[in-house]
Amino acid sequence: MRIGLGLAALLTGTLTTHAYGSCPQPGQWWQGERATPHQALLAQAAQRQVVLLGEQHDAIDHHRWQLHTLAGLHALRKDMVIGLEMLPRSAQPVLDHWVAGQLTETELLTQSEWEEAWGFDAELYLPIFHFARLQHISLVALNISPELRQQLSKESFESVPAEQRHAIPPPLPASPAYQTRLKEVFEQHAMGQENPEMLERFTQAQLTWDIAMAHGLADAAKEGALAVGLMGLGHVTYGHGVEHQLEGLGIQHTFSLLPWEQAECDLPEPTLADAVFVLPAPISAEPMP
Repeated sequence: MRIGLGLAALLTGTLTTHAYGSCPQPGQWWQGERATPHQALLAQAAQRQVVLLGEQHDAIDHHRWQLHTLAGLHALRKDMVIGLEMLPRSAQPVLDHWVAGQLTETELLTQSEWEEAWGFDAELYLPIFHFARLQHISLVALNISPELRQQLSKESFESVPAEQRHAIPPPLPASPAYQTRLKEVFEQHAMGQENPEMLERFTQAQLTWDIAMAHGLADAAKEGALAVGLMGLGHVTYGHGVEHQLEGLGIQHTFSLLPWEQAECDLPEPTLADAVFVLPAPISAEPMP
């Protein structure tokens, strides 16, 4: 299991708290402890520098929600770019050629080394890629290679030349709450609980991941665009991950949005994100006769 997906799974289990009275309904945006009209919510988001759209990587409704939200934001902000956790910076020329209409789907996936870089079913993401090409919206590769991420998490950033690390600065330290969550993920995956050095290395790897994506989004936002980042839930929830690193890069106006599956009459925690979109509970497939 990917660590990013493991973190998302752990955090997904904390998405509900106490029942308050009125139940969130599928199709609603929920902000604080009340429903917010769709237009008002997107108007808020469109005024920010960066918008983060979390996802569980293998959940098709999460990607459908992302696509609909991207379309709503683009109707309000034509100067928008879409940042992707899914691909490393080496894939940027491929994304540029795709948006320019110069590649087929097969060429996009082959030349970006999608299977090696990400591995999740490309069919979940292709509608978003086509939307970007249709609307001529720039796609930005936010990630870095696993090899560079490992190198940066083991060594000091200053020991790696700036050009080799894409000028990514050292990350801010994790907040105590983020440290606690990362420790829970570390222990959940049985990665050497008795070894503090391994836990520290794991934490630094996660922070490196966060700062790499924050850096790519911050660059786009500082050029005046609305930078919308697509990434795993664990990088978005509670503002501990990418948003925290964006603050260190001078981006003070971030808006975090998450999909939220309604199963019972519970409200999402107000601090989980700036707002959540209520999805219907997934329907279990009926057993074959």
